[in-house]
Amino acid sequence: MFKAEYVFVRILASLIIGIGVFYFFQTEEMVLIVSIIFGLTLLSTLVLNITYKKLNTYKFKGVIGILMCVFFFILGGLLCLLNNEKLKFDYFGKEDYQKLKIWVNNEPEQSNNILRFKARVVSGYKKGEQVKLSVQLLLALKLDVINPIKLKYGDELIVAANCLEVEPPYNPAEFDFKHWLASQNIYMQTFLNQKQILKTKNNIGNPVIKFALDLREKQIEKYRKLLKNEEAFAVASTLILGYRADLSKETLAAYSKTGTIHALSVSGSHVAIIFFVLDFMLLFLDRRKGTKILKFILICSLI
Repeated sequence: MFKAEYVFVRILASLIIGIGVFYFFQTEEMVLIVSIIFGLTLLSTLVLNITYKKLNTYKFKGVIGILMCVFFFILGGLLCLLNNEKLKFDYFGKEDYQKLKIWVNNEPEQSNNILRFKARVVSGYKKGEQVKLSVQLLLALKLDVINPIKLKYGDELIVAANCLEVEPPYNPAEFDFKHWLASQNIYMQTFLNQKQILKTKNNIGNPVIKFALDLREKQIEKYRKLLKNEEAFAVASTLILGYRADLSKETLAAYSKTGTIHALSVSGSHVAIIFFVLDFMLLFLDRRKGTKILKFILICSLI
């Protein structure tokens, strides 16, 4: 059944199908059932490999091939189910906590006096006891008008555990915000006032991501100084650096109505890749000063 040149394809296909099928059956009972089946298929595979010569297992290649497909199908399903944080034993939505220790999991976005960001829950406090947790939530923070708090990626916070499940859409054709967040493994959200959080001195984010965000922030400040027009600055920082916080609703609406909203989805990495490709293709124009200027104009025009 397994030809040498098709082994990887069949294994990959079984794994992908398993992930796709069990995506629609994500329950705690299913985790238990799939775990048991996975254990049995894994044990069967090990036994067949150990007794390969003794039992002349090579005579039943078709059965072994089917068993291997089933094994990777179940493995794909198990990976899919275990990836769902809502099904984990330490999911904080299953217990009542007074406080949560979290850290900012992405770059906070501010709209008026509301700060929104994803947060990774580190632990929960219940009856004076600290319980280790590892889940995500979406947090909206109402800033103090006089003395607003400044948050960055990786900042550690102690917050009130006033969390609610994300509500589903109630009207036909309404955007399914719950499903969109679920695809990012986020099932809970909270809305807090600045008085309900306490910022610690710790920063526990990924140092590489933190460095990249700090570097982008410095670059944004340079653009802010060079581009005096606020709209021009907002569009430039969005196109080149993927920073959309300063983009006004009016500008977004204008791009949407003209059918060019996709232009704002181009990230800085996309622009960088296109730049380097064009720079390499037009390398012959670097011989003279006049042709270098022509090269610069051509690259900017094509981008």
